Amino acid sequence: MGCYNSGTTLLSELMSRHPDISGIPTEGHFITDQFVKDFDIGLPRMWVDREDMFRLTENDDGPDVLRLKKEWGMRLDLSKKVLLEKSPPNAARTRWFQKHFENAHFIGLVRNGYAVAEGISRKGDPKHIKDGWPIDRSARQWARSNEVLQDDAKHLKHFTWVKYEDLAADPKATLNRLAEFLGLPPFPEAAYSDSFKIHERNDSVRDLNKVSIDRLSPEQVRTVNQVAGDCLRHHGYDILEPKD
Repeated sequence: MGCYNSGTTLLSELMSRHPDISGIPTEGHFITDQFVKDFDIGLPRMWVDREDMFRLTENDDGPDVLRLKKEWGMRLDLSKKVLLEKSPPNAARTRWFQKHFENAHFIGLVRNGYAVAEGISRKGDPKHIKDGWPIDRSARQWARSNEVLQDDAKHLKHFTWVKYEDLAADPKATLNRLAEFLGLPPFPEAAYSDSFKIHERNDSVRDLNKVSIDRLSPEQVRTVNQVAGDCLRHHGYDILEPKD
């Protein structure tokens, strides 16, 4: 789990290639009526604007757990040792999942906030804002999503962070670290060497940060620095100087 545009689809696709992992073929919140969907309430890729509707902890009654498991179980190979689900808004629900899903393990994926904010603004397409999400709100979505995940991780028994940049630079090492985290044997070579189809694009595993960051104007860079600077520093990302 992680913020939108952080590479969760890529990681889920790669992990699903392990012979002991069965992954839901789409985002889990798309195939259940038990969770509020961001796009249904006019907030595509922007759940932090209504965090109260998405955040769940072990103290919340929340959805019908049995119904949710049935809806997801229909799309999974239940004979596999590990069942995999990914939905970006679930970054706000880890503590609830831990309470209701036995032996839950959580992988938090973080990506450079400049690239993520640019992607959210470009792809979000809110119907009530003509030109899409402004960069300040996209940067806040990135920062707050990671803050919630970081805060809630203190309550989780099994949690690990992964950087998108590490995954792109060395998918073999990253995936095998996750296999060890999950108590599985190493991934087969085909899991990270073959090309894959993601968002209608056939590609290999590579870092696309520069493409996104180069789209940002100097003023947008300043805005990301102002809104998300502390979170960028916390996760080890350099603060960019705007190039006027």
